Amino acid sequence: MIIIGHRGVAGRFPENTFSSINAAIELGLEWIEVDIQPTKDGILVVCHDHTVNRCSNGKGRVDELTLEELRKLNFAHRFNSSMPPQTIMTLNELLCLADDRGIKLNLEVKVDKHDAHSVCQLLSKELLKLNVSTENILLSSFDHQVIRELHQQLPQFPLAVLTERLRKKDRALLKEVSAVGCNLNHVWTNQSQVESLKADGYQVWCYTVNNPNRLKHLKNLDGLFSDFPERFL
Repeated sequence: MIIIGHRGVAGRFPENTFSSINAAIELGLEWIEVDIQPTKDGILVVCHDHTVNRCSNGKGRVDELTLEELRKLNFAHRFNSSMPPQTIMTLNELLCLADDRGIKLNLEVKVDKHDAHSVCQLLSKELLKLNVSTENILLSSFDHQVIRELHQQLPQFPLAVLTERLRKKDRALLKEVSAVGCNLNHVWTNQSQVESLKADGYQVWCYTVNNPNRLKHLKNLDGLFSDFPERFL
């Protein structure tokens, strides 16, 4: 089973920052999951929330701040007072780091007020500019329109449909975009769903599992996301 570092090693380091990504690399993980979204000036950055309030010493929406403004914030500020300051990472920086260190990335595309088409265009530009291998990237999103846009703009890259609970429309989308997998919330997933998806040829990865005992009801998963990946190694 593949162990995916959720936002790096988010249980012990500020999520989606260099320190968290580097910790996952040091653990020897093959896969790391991160979230990406655009800034005001159209730069894709690594950040989960649509505001910087929870994770930094600033306030405001990511898409209402320029990269220069975001760079001034400390994304370790609310995590641990003894943690060295962490600036926001751009997707470009992360892709270069991943290539240099030989890691694979699950890029979750976040949209809120954004136009799905334009966000996917930004992602396409970055991946193609750096000639990123399709073997080293998995694209995913909760937003079905984003998944469709990714399928249209980047058909060569593997896709996973993200969902809290497996629904008929999720199954339909899996088939529509020829997805390789379905990423599910382990709390709302049962063994029958896992077996059905795998029988149809899909990989099943579950999130976010931080206690090994929480997986007793699920067998034969292909992967799991964890804030504490070391607990599963």
